[in-house]
Amino acid sequence: MPLFKAQITMDRVIKVADRILDLVSTAVMTVAGHLSSFILSFTINRAILLSALLPLYLYKLVLTLIPSILRNLTNLISPGGWSRLVERAESHRTRSDARAYAQLNGSYQFKPDELFHIAAHSRGWMENIPYANDTHSFTVCGATVRYIHLKPSYSNILQDGRKTHRPIVLLHGNPTWSYMWRNVFPSLLEQGHEVYAIDWLGHGRSDKILRPEAITFELHVRTLMEFFEVTNLEDAIIAAHDWGGCVALCTLPRLPTTTCESVFLLNTFFPPRLSDAGLHYRLLNRIWYCTTGLLKGFLPESAVVRFITPSISQSDVAAYTAPYKGLPRSAKASIQRFSHIVPSLPRVFLHRARNIWAWKLVEGLCGPQHFDSLNTQARLSAQDELVRTFWRSKEQARGFEVAVVFGDKDPLVRDYKNVLVREISPELMVKWAPKGLWISGAGHMPAEDKARDVARLIAKLAAEKGEQRTNGEPS
Repeated sequence: MPLFKAQITMDRVIKVADRILDLVSTAVMTVAGHLSSFILSFTINRAILLSALLPLYLYKLVLTLIPSILRNLTNLISPGGWSRLVERAESHRTRSDARAYAQLNGSYQFKPDELFHIAAHSRGWMENIPYANDTHSFTVCGATVRYIHLKPSYSNILQDGRKTHRPIVLLHGNPTWSYMWRNVFPSLLEQGHEVYAIDWLGHGRSDKILRPEAITFELHVRTLMEFFEVTNLEDAIIAAHDWGGCVALCTLPRLPTTTCESVFLLNTFFPPRLSDAGLHYRLLNRIWYCTTGLLKGFLPESAVVRFITPSISQSDVAAYTAPYKGLPRSAKASIQRFSHIVPSLPRVFLHRARNIWAWKLVEGLCGPQHFDSLNTQARLSAQDELVRTFWRSKEQARGFEVAVVFGDKDPLVRDYKNVLVREISPELMVKWAPKGLWISGAGHMPAEDKARDVARLIAKLAAEKGEQRTNGEPS
């Protein structure tokens, strides 16, 4: 009996010690998050950090290029060698574009060495993290895409008293996953809305793509198109954050008009242009670009999440990093890819300079596979003008209703709010936010900082369109 009591006492001591250690580590990481956010809130500090990272990134890039250059040097002195180098560059671009368009139309099939499959209740499934049992799937190009699907209770539908309840599709950005919406779900369900939350390929419970070059922006567009084909949703609302919003803005012109007419854009952007953001925000983007390029699979997502939302709990940080726990480092390829498809050169380089003979010669000499990110950036940049033209035109985008909402403390993409408001036709903007809205005190992830406000505004968008339909008003 004394031994048994001693064991109980020891277990209690261990639990208390674990609790204290957890509180201390959370406090330390929270302070570190606030400190890093404060330090990088100054443009000069961002410039200093970038000046330290950029030489390291360029040094690593040069080391990567040297083997290809040495292998191809003989082409500079052999007959027809220069033409062969140019042809190699053109051939690689053609293959890269062909893969992107095949993924867009769904005809591409991932090779076995390009995928890490996440099977239900296996490694990478995250069974202990909420909504594992509410997860459904569909297939895109041979890869399994997962999404959360939650239905409101019948009593909530009755209590809300509305005749029209709309499905709401939530899209996350990078480097997050559908977990980010967990605090938004309850309020929407209470008001009778059916909720869906997709995990992009490479994120959350979806399959992980192991090679960055196998991931294209077009793949994510296909994913969203396929989701609506599988679910047969109509009159849905898309609420999208960060890259999720960019994907939605590029996908909606391709969907039937009955699929979705309301878009809630949360701290997001059109396909980015260098001119969209001021120096302060471009510097942080370049820091992110260099960091992901240097660390790749060794990038600690916990540090990124702490910087974006310093006050987040340790358990939530663990949930954000969980999709990659125990998986190969290459499973994080999508994080790097999203970071490197942001155009890093002016449009004149992406669309003109890259097409001159001398550029292609250098590309062939250095190894065209090392320029794949530029190929992706060029495709996204070319798509950008078409997408912006669509949303500028009240005739082309007729029937859409758009709400633009940003956290006013966003350290990453704050400048893009004005770009969205400027580029989207005023006739499409909701009446209660013709110039967009700021959520006071929220950062880059308002769903973490101000979940109630986010849910309230999404529900407001849903209610407004629903009332129009109920009253027979034109949409």
